[in-house]
Amino acid sequence: MKLPSLAALAAAVSMPILAGCAAPPPQDAVYPLRPEQSVVLARGTVLTYDSYSDSRCPANTRCVWAGRLIFRFLIDGPNGAEEFTLGPDQPTATPASLHGARITLDTSAIPPARAAGTLRPSDIIPVTLKISTK
Repeated sequence: MKLPSLAALAAAVSMPILAGCAAPPPQDAVYPLRPEQSVVLARGTVLTYDSYSDSRCPANTRCVWAGRLIFRFLIDGPNGAEEFTLGPDQPTATPASLHGARITLDTSAIPPARAAGTLRPSDIIPVTLKISTK
């Protein structure tokens, strides 16, 4: 009788274990988020709207540079943490930890730059994200 090789035996034993560790892909959904808010995308996978950087030119001034608006997100999942950014000039991302799912920023929901002198440190910019698996 031929005995199975050690490699074949190790593969047979580890496959169910590894399959149990893999996170399922997220479902199609829309998530409105505020800075520092998190949402569970799938078992063991959490998306957090970490912060934003808004260097856009105020609405009532003339600027040499238009500036940028960048939103920073973190995904914490079974394979560790992953960071990505979105903005009006780059509204989609396909983080590896989401197994092919795409995250799209709803740019129509982004408020315009505020007028100079009206910005307050407590101002926030909420976002709406769409998760799609197709």
